[in-house]
Amino acid sequence: MIALVISLIFVGLISFVLFYTGWLIRITNDLICLVFDYHKKVRRDRRPARIFLIRHGESQANVDQTLCARLADSRVELTERGHQQALAAGEKLHSIIGNESMYVYMSPYQRSKQTWMNIRKAFSSSQILTEREDPRIREQEFGNIADLQKRPYELEEQKSCGHFFYRFSCGESGADVYDRASLFLDTLFREMDSGHHYPTQNIVVVSHGLFMRLFLMRYFRWTSEELDKSKQFANCEICQLTKVNGVYTLDGHTKPPTKSS
Repeated sequence: MIALVISLIFVGLISFVLFYTGWLIRITNDLICLVFDYHKKVRRDRRPARIFLIRHGESQANVDQTLCARLADSRVELTERGHQQALAAGEKLHSIIGNESMYVYMSPYQRSKQTWMNIRKAFSSSQILTEREDPRIREQEFGNIADLQKRPYELEEQKSCGHFFYRFSCGESGADVYDRASLFLDTLFREMDSGHHYPTQNIVVVSHGLFMRLFLMRYFRWTSEELDKSKQFANCEICQLTKVNGVYTLDGHTKPPTKSS
């Protein structure tokens, strides 16, 4: 009993000294920082190993650019070549991830959904945790049904104003799409860090060329000048982001791939 009382008195004296000198607050703050850093490391370690950005296959509008004057952009479908490109992309993706799990986001545009339907043929249903349409990852809006007589003037205006900042009549600028990409990215990482993606080994985003580049611009904090120098993605091209120490890199670096790389 006496030993217990002495121990309590001793602990009390030490606590008083630590509090009076400010050391108790410093030690408490250090412990909180250690816990926070450990939690941050655990969250990053549990993020999916890879993020894949995939552009849709060749579309009818890629072949016939006058189609935009007769059909809403969201209803444009793949060509036969586009279907074959998507099947090949599925085989390539499978060669990378094997039997690992995947969580899929896709643009609601018809050509993107058709692309994913072909890609998924390379995988078993047990590998696909979720297939989810997200309107935020749709193509840049160029207006409604296009006026072919007006379009050449808009494209010339776009060159003088810059591709990133020029806004099409009744449509969007690249900066508007950047905002959508930012919202999608914020949601994606919030879901990762909340534990929603703990079972997920790979995230697949089937979208459009400009959206892919703006996703990378937002994540890697590229400037609009760096975006202009970055390469365009071909139909069904796969862009792979790989996790290194909890952070995603593009082929081991964070600078934009150039048009010649």
